Amino acid sequence: MMRLLLFISLILAGTQLHAQKWSSKKKYSTRKNTMYFYWGYNRSIYTKSDITFSGPGYNFIAENVAASDRPSREFKTYVNIKTISVPQFNIRIGYYYVDHWDFSIGYDHMKYVMDKNQTLYLNGEITSTTNSELNGVYDHATGKIPIREEDLHYENTNGLNYISFQMQNTTPRYTTRDGKFSINQRLGFGFGPVVTQTDFNWDGEQFHSQFGLTGYGISAHTGVRFDFFNRFFFQSNWSGGFIHLPHNRTIQNMPDYARQKFVYGQWELVAGIFFYVPAVNGCDSCPDWH
Repeated sequence: MMRLLLFISLILAGTQLHAQKWSSKKKYSTRKNTMYFYWGYNRSIYTKSDITFSGPGYNFIAENVAASDRPSREFKTYVNIKTISVPQFNIRIGYYYVDHWDFSIGYDHMKYVMDKNQTLYLNGEITSTTNSELNGVYDHATGKIPIREEDLHYENTNGLNYISFQMQNTTPRYTTRDGKFSINQRLGFGFGPVVTQTDFNWDGEQFHSQFGLTGYGISAHTGVRFDFFNRFFFQSNWSGGFIHLPHNRTIQNMPDYARQKFVYGQWELVAGIFFYVPAVNGCDSCPDWH
């Protein structure tokens, strides 16, 4: 998906650069027919959630499971072209269909990792594991159970990939007299499918599922964008949303799956570029009467 979006954006950029002609008409980054593309990185946080684990010989809920993101720690990972998609990243391409309002498509590559060494309430039944300590029927009366990583661990580090369609408003808050620098407020909402690839430790074994469509998300977004020369920008975004994964496969080619709902928060820092689409009537060189 990341390669596809990059390919589309490069095609659009190449077409635009070929079609664009010098014009006396001023270009504004919030005007109708403006396009943009950005790339950046994020940090994310997640609420505790109940996760249902189901498969042959077990069906139980792990309650109030805590999870964290997993950012890349080495700076070179972010600047090496071969590894720029390894960290938690954001990619998006958008189009202003009227002044100040744009719609876009892109995705947030987050990483969801169940915290280690948790003591949790389990609710349900486990009958088929080789670890006799984990077998049993559980409810709140059983008390909290220490969870070892080798017995139960769940993460989406190859991606909790939220592919969202967004609509946003851009409100200028400050613009220099020459129009070469501006500060803009961004506000909008999004929705779309979630694609995951799950790593799952169960009963002393490690399993890795393939990428699959496993749920959906809805989200709200706000941010501050700094525009330079109406050609490129830096943007700081804050977003929050709801993720529902009703059937997240944990073991490939088996009926095992996990089910959960949670709320997330995200901060992202991105850099981007603007492209200006010529007017349909070909009057890109007409005087600007506004």
